[in-house]
Amino acid sequence: MSEITFIHLSDIHFRKTSGSSTDIDEDLRNAILTDIQYNAKKRLKNIKGVLVGGDIAFAGKREEYDIAKKFLGTLTSYLEIDEKNIYCVPGNHDVDQKVAQSSRSVYNAQCEIENAETLDDADWYFEKHMSDIASPNLLFKPIEEYNNFAALYGCNINMDRTYWTADFDLGCSMKLKIRGMNSCIISNHDDHKVKDVDRKMYIGQSQLPSYEPNTIWVSLCHHPVEFWKFAKDIQSRLDKRVDIQLYGHKHEQFMDINDKRLAINAGATHPTRGRDWMPRYNWISFESHYQGNDKCIRVKVFSRILSYDRDRFISDQKSCDFGKDYFEYTLNIDKKRRDNLSDNRSGKNEIKYINADDKMIVNGIKKDIVYHFFELSYIQQSEILSRLNLFRDEYEGKKYIEIIETILRDAENQKCLEEFYTMINGY
Repeated sequence: MSEITFIHLSDIHFRKTSGSSTDIDEDLRNAILTDIQYNAKKRLKNIKGVLVGGDIAFAGKREEYDIAKKFLGTLTSYLEIDEKNIYCVPGNHDVDQKVAQSSRSVYNAQCEIENAETLDDADWYFEKHMSDIASPNLLFKPIEEYNNFAALYGCNINMDRTYWTADFDLGCSMKLKIRGMNSCIISNHDDHKVKDVDRKMYIGQSQLPSYEPNTIWVSLCHHPVEFWKFAKDIQSRLDKRVDIQLYGHKHEQFMDINDKRLAINAGATHPTRGRDWMPRYNWISFESHYQGNDKCIRVKVFSRILSYDRDRFISDQKSCDFGKDYFEYTLNIDKKRRDNLSDNRSGKNEIKYINADDKMIVNGIKKDIVYHFFELSYIQQSEILSRLNLFRDEYEGKKYIEIIETILRDAENQKCLEEFYTMINGY
């Protein structure tokens, strides 16, 4: 059994004035470094790197990346790891929007992909531009300065490598592989053309990892799936193949769970200042273990939030399991792969279609739900109820064990007992 950990940052938004004598975010960054020195190094084991989920810069300019490099270098020195252990992906603020504004060829190529009617068509247009001998790297011109910065850490992308992958040993004959994905291929000055409407980004099928034996897949991507074009055509495959998904962009800390994967949003290190200004970042650990003969992964998410008096970063207890300073998630990888890939499933944890008149089956499933439901943390229980629309306002402050019969009755009436059971077994 082995445990490895990472620092997960996103949306740092370095400006050309960052680091100046009047920089209002300098104290915030120092608070992160102090948190690393006094807490992360003592709490975490086997720190392997820093994962940066995009929007490193504010306008994709070289001066912004020079400042970012200095800060990340200091961060890694505090962690006592090499700078090469920084892993990053681009965000929409890492795009120099003036490039598409001043280049008809870049803008037209982006529009051709955006206006495609299907995901397959969009992928075909993307491939066509990648194989254009006259301008094969045309679509990467808007992130040229980002690529110059990312090349220092081996995370630059181009026509020959449209994504990057990093490997780590987990023990138990398992590997953890991180796939760095680019969600900013068509990002340009049109992103905010329609006020308060989020423009959809393009992620091609070629960026999805393939199944590999004894491998845990972790994705690092700026835009969450809800911001992807053709998301409905790619979401299921993404969830089946990528076990832990790391995102940024929304400036909101959240963890989304289904029966296949855990998705984590890092919040924002430098969010826009306003009424809801709340800087955040995460520590994330991965630990392999066996459950019987099956290989499993245990993930702990230590959510860090700026204290009310803005003096230091502390544990965000609202995002943690009760009585702990982290949120824990466990996934049986072998079972997930069998469920997704095998023609001869054991059926042990599968539910057949429930006939509403077959009370014996219904009651048996209810019993299983109750048993496994109370093995979960309160956060996991609440997440499931919310996703199934089974949570009522009057449940606030009550213990679920006191109202489980009402919850089960609602689930039966809403015909979601099967989904309830499946989600519980996915934890």
